[in-house]
Amino acid sequence: MEPWSGTRARGQSPRTPAATHARPLLLLLPLLLPLLLPRPAGCLGAEQAPRALSTAHPADPGVLCSPKAACPSGPPHLPQEAPTTVQTQSSVSEPVLHPSCGFSYEQDPTLRDPEAMARRWPWMVSVRANGTHVCAGTIIASQWVLTAAHCLTQRDVFYSVRVGSPWIDQVTQTTSDIPVLQVIVNSRYRARLYWSWVGRANNIGLLKLKSMLQYNKHVWPICLPGLDYVLKDNSLCTVTGWGLPKVDGIWPQFRTIQEKEVTILDNKECDDFYHRFSKIPSLVQIINSQMICAKDVSREEFCYEISGEPLVCSTEGTWYLVGIVSWGAGCQKSEAPPIYLYISSYQRWIWDSLNGQPLAMLAPSRALLLALPLPLSLLGVL
Repeated sequence: MEPWSGTRARGQSPRTPAATHARPLLLLLPLLLPLLLPRPAGCLGAEQAPRALSTAHPADPGVLCSPKAACPSGPPHLPQEAPTTVQTQSSVSEPVLHPSCGFSYEQDPTLRDPEAMARRWPWMVSVRANGTHVCAGTIIASQWVLTAAHCLTQRDVFYSVRVGSPWIDQVTQTTSDIPVLQVIVNSRYRARLYWSWVGRANNIGLLKLKSMLQYNKHVWPICLPGLDYVLKDNSLCTVTGWGLPKVDGIWPQFRTIQEKEVTILDNKECDDFYHRFSKIPSLVQIINSQMICAKDVSREEFCYEISGEPLVCSTEGTWYLVGIVSWGAGCQKSEAPPIYLYISSYQRWIWDSLNGQPLAMLAPSRALLLALPLPLSLLGVL
C-alpha cells in the first residue's frame, strides 16, 4: 500500500468536507496524544508536585501534608524532612520542635524490652477482627492505617486497630483501641490470581478510623517514599511485627513486637526461584514490579507470615514504609523468600483513597472518550 499523499491523483474524486477538516486535526494529533493518554499509575503533572512527602503534619494531626510526588525527572532519592518549629502559647518563648513522619523515639538499638520496641516502631498497629489480632498494620496518617487486602476480606466482622502497645494481647497505659469506620480494598486484588497462595497482586487495603489518633511517643506516622523511589538490590531494611518463632518444631506467635533485618533480592532471581518451587509455567510472571523479595537468613528465629507487617528502610534517620508482607510459601519453607507489596507502586491509589477521589486506574482513557463523538468519515481517515 502506498503512503498517503496530500496531492490528489489524476482521476481521483474531490475530498469531502469532513476529510478536508480532518487533515489539520491529524497534524495536531501527535501534540495532543501526550495530554490524552493516561499517565502511569501514580504519576502527576509537575504542576502538582509537592514539596514534602510526609503523610501527616505532626503538629496538627488533622492536617494532611502534600503527599503526592511528580513523575520521575531525575535520579531517585528520598527527601529528608526537617523538623518543624512551632511557637507555644505559654509565657516561655522557646520553640517546640515537632519531628516529622518516620521519626523513631527510641534510638538505642540495644534496647529490646517491649516498651522500647513500642517507642522504636510507633507506627505499628494490630489489626483486629472482633477483638482478635489478624494482621499487622502501619499508621500513615492521623486517621488511616495501611495493611494487606487479604486481612480485610472477612464478612460480618467488626474491625478495629490497637495502637500504642507492643503487646498483642495486653492493654497498657499507652494502648488505644480505635474502631474502623471504613474498609477499602484495592479493586484489582484477587485472592487467588494463580495457584493457592502464589501471586497475590494488588494485595493492599486501607482502614479509615472513626476518630483521629493522638500522636505521642508510642503512636506516630511513618513516611511514604516518593513515586520515583527505587529500592536497590542488596539494600538492608527492617521488617517488624508479631512474628512466629520456631520452638520444638512448632511456630507459636510472639506476644510482643519483634524486628529483623532483611536483604532486598533481585526480582528476576526471585521469580525464577518461585517458578522452580511452584512448578508454575515460565510464561506466567509470578514476581512483578509491584512486589519485593527479601532474603531472610535467620527465618527460624522468627518468621513473618501473618501478613501486613511493614518493611521499613531508614534514610538519614527517617523511616519510610517501602513494603508490607503480602504472601509467601510458609514458615516451614525457609528457603523461599517472603514477598512484600511495593508501596511506591500504589502511591496514587493510596492518596486517591485518602482524598475520597475516584481511582484514576478505573477511569476510561481520555483518548477513547475524545474519539467517540468524531464523525465516521474522520475515523476512516484515521
